[in-house]
Amino acid sequence: MSKEEEKYEFSWLDNPSVVTSIIIMLISFIIILSQSFLVNNELTTFAVMSNVINHNSIYLLALVYFILIKFNFGKKYFNYLNLVLILLYLFISVTSLLTLFQTFSLIKIFSLLLNLSIFTYLFHTMLKGTRVWREFGLSKSIFNDITNDMYFYLVVVLSMILLALNLIFTTSFNGTVLTMLDSIYIIMFSRYIYLFGAYLDHKSTRPELNLNDMKDSALHVVSEIVEKTEETFEKVSGEANKKSAKKTSKSRGDK
Repeated sequence: MSKEEEKYEFSWLDNPSVVTSIIIMLISFIIILSQSFLVNNELTTFAVMSNVINHNSIYLLALVYFILIKFNFGKKYFNYLNLVLILLYLFISVTSLLTLFQTFSLIKIFSLLLNLSIFTYLFHTMLKGTRVWREFGLSKSIFNDITNDMYFYLVVVLSMILLALNLIFTTSFNGTVLTMLDSIYIIMFSRYIYLFGAYLDHKSTRPELNLNDMKDSALHVVSEIVEKTEETFEKVSGEANKKSAKKTSKSRGDK
């Protein structure tokens, strides 16, 4: 595959608007599909609504987040929404740890590692450039040594391992479908974080504008223009005086 074909093939993954739209569709599809599976199992309406509130609460909050950032309100309070998202995955990580203590299994170990990786990825990407990042000196964190690419590939690899384990131990078709959709969502979610991190890295490489330096440069340019203007004016006025003096002396000689 040529570089041009590869660039064309993955160009849509580099578009944050496309990625967020895919995430919104994925979350909506997961919620609707999981509820339809429950309805087919002839559960009561209360049980279905309870599952929406409990099992799909994370997806519902993530759905609200991604819908809000599509509008001006979400863009205005983007940092606050990111903080809510970070706290959400902190809660998920703590819950995964407690679940691991209750029932120890290989799936729960990788689930904990995945959730911790996503939380760390969010924390060290979404908080960059904010007041929290500066006040707590988070730039000195050892997790900053991990690059944006390394975080992204770590989440992808862990999600693939977890998907393989879930497929091995899943016995129902419904569980297999939901497991695959969950993995796709995690990969797309990590891609969203990756794109924001790439944006911050690109922004940090651009030279910052110093207003004082700009002011000094502007004053220097203005002073040079004034000096050149004064020199030109003196030169022109000097030549004009010489010409007038010559005319005066010539007119006297004629007389």
